Amino acid sequence: MNKLKFAIIGCGRISYKHVEALINNKVGAELVCTCDIVLDKAKEKSKEYSDKLNENIQVKVYSDYKKMLENEDIDVVTIATESGYHPEIAMYCMNKKKNVIVEKPMALSIDDANNMIKCAKDNNVKLCISHQNRFNVPIQKLRKAIDENRFGRLINGTARILWNRNMNYYKQAP
Repeated sequence: MNKLKFAIIGCGRISYKHVEALINNKVGAELVCTCDIVLDKAKEKSKEYSDKLNENIQVKVYSDYKKMLENEDIDVVTIATESGYHPEIAMYCMNKKKNVIVEKPMALSIDDANNMIKCAKDNNVKLCISHQNRFNVPIQKLRKAIDENRFGRLINGTARILWNRNMNYYKQAP
């Protein structure tokens, strides 16, 4: 089986989760490139991937995603940049016939989201929005309980996550 070749664009705060996911799926996927406008961040993620696999893997690093796409053979691009850049970068990648995984929020407007969906369809590529919290242990336990019919027949449900996104959260990653 050929491995899917991944690139990560945006190597800030959440990118470690994407590196972790690629390591956990090393049989079918590999990280071939990292890209960030701060080149040291791209280098850091490249090294993190190699170190955690305990292998001498050369993950190429870029500060310009357009150059990266021109120079590298990539199947899937993960976009973990600031939210406002998601549509522009995603559509550029999809127009280059790359499958795309975008961190949430997908876009900051319905028009941008619709344009992204249309771009994926027009280019016959996949567009996926990251909803990783479904893999959290409490959510998995809830899913198992539902599958085992522990609650009986469900008629209605509500779920709330009370996260605080105050200014300290945003100051963690300049």
